[in-house]
Amino acid sequence: MRDRLDDPGRSTEASARAISMSVKARLGRATMVEGVKDVLAYARAAYRGVVRKRARPARGGQAGAQKHVLMIDDLVPDPLFGAGYPRAFAIVQSLVAAGHRVSFYPMRSSPADIDRMTTAFAGAVLFHPGAGARGLRRLLWTHGADVDSLFISRPMPMAAFVQAGWQAGAKAGRRSAQVVYDAEAVLAPREARRRALFDTRWSDQDYQVAIADELAVARTADAVTAVGEGDAATIRSVLDAPVFVLPHPVAIRAGTAPFGDRQDFLFVGRLTGSSSQSPNIDSVTWFLTAVMPVLDSLIGTGYRLHVVGRVESAEIEALASDRVVLHGVVEDLQPLYDRCRVFVASTRYAAGIPLKVVEAMGEGIPCVVTPLLADQLALPPQPGTAQPETGQPETGQPHDVPVDRQTGDTGARQFAENCARLYTDQAAWQAARDSGTAHVTRCFSQQAFDTVLHDVLRQGDRPRDAQGVPFSQSIR
Repeated sequence: MRDRLDDPGRSTEASARAISMSVKARLGRATMVEGVKDVLAYARAAYRGVVRKRARPARGGQAGAQKHVLMIDDLVPDPLFGAGYPRAFAIVQSLVAAGHRVSFYPMRSSPADIDRMTTAFAGAVLFHPGAGARGLRRLLWTHGADVDSLFISRPMPMAAFVQAGWQAGAKAGRRSAQVVYDAEAVLAPREARRRALFDTRWSDQDYQVAIADELAVARTADAVTAVGEGDAATIRSVLDAPVFVLPHPVAIRAGTAPFGDRQDFLFVGRLTGSSSQSPNIDSVTWFLTAVMPVLDSLIGTGYRLHVVGRVESAEIEALASDRVVLHGVVEDLQPLYDRCRVFVASTRYAAGIPLKVVEAMGEGIPCVVTPLLADQLALPPQPGTAQPETGQPETGQPHDVPVDRQTGDTGARQFAENCARLYTDQAAWQAARDSGTAHVTRCFSQQAFDTVLHDVLRQGDRPRDAQGVPFSQSIR
């Protein structure tokens, strides 16, 4: 059947009849193709594949040529969603700016989501309505043959792609479509830290099994991207595919307010759930209950903590006071960036990189971070602050898990002392701000981001057995 369908001399009408007969033969194997709609989608895909095979020229030419990129993620890339979606937005934006044809499939979406994102990109991106795993399978069958690269973010969408059983085999001189798994963040280290704080600590064997299980879906990928070097190192320890560090691009804003025109502390993050499940809620509660009393003893009580982000937590609402201001969602953060003197990120367990810290540094506000976040961002030692020696071992669990606040946390005092130093010492504040903006310029510029993303797509033009990791040194 395949040889006859591929015959260039065969009419499209004859091809359609042959495909229809083939589909009828497949109807008896309903366990392989669920639902009549899926079978019809398969038929349409087969027919379109015949037409494309005759009309479409072989893929090739210069490396980095314009491609059709299909992005697959849990949700649409709305920056207001947080949790890595600002970075997803930046990826789409960079691909469009480079002239690539971009389609986007969210596993879940509402009509309003699709309309909002279509408008955000001025119609330059085709957003398919999210319809779960079945919708993804149908999309691959109907449009997959037209895709050069698939950029799949997060474990659940990647698992759905693998389970779809779709493969873009080499046809008519085209090599198969490139599959890029955007790990975004490796979650096992975060879970290890969370368990050390609130649950039963994992054994090293359990930790290794968790990492292997999490990354198992990526074994079929041609390349993998991660937001930070720590995650990239973890991925390289498990997978053989090239791994790229693709952080988030952040612009530097010049002309921000000086030290003397600022006061108070600022925290930004979505606050939904509970401390044991939300790193942001744990961060705020730890700061208010463990850090703030020490900070009060160092600088007095004439300051406030401004908390920005959606609040859906009774735990956080109970902590609001005249010194703890809950702003909720704020679309324009610049006035608060200019008003507050120090940004705090008291995060004790997390995955990926803290984008909010990178953005704050780009906005010219010095940041006090935990050792965990300093490692994730590969921050140099900050002038005016002290950080305990940390790091993640090459094997085994992360060893920078802080002691729970209920058992005599010593990290709270160091964090409070760093806050006090930057809040009261103008020279230390200025040095920390300069160091932060320099780090953002070096590691998180738009140019560095675009270069790495270009390298990722160019990997799809290389032989499948090419060795080495084409990591762009421009971000280091």
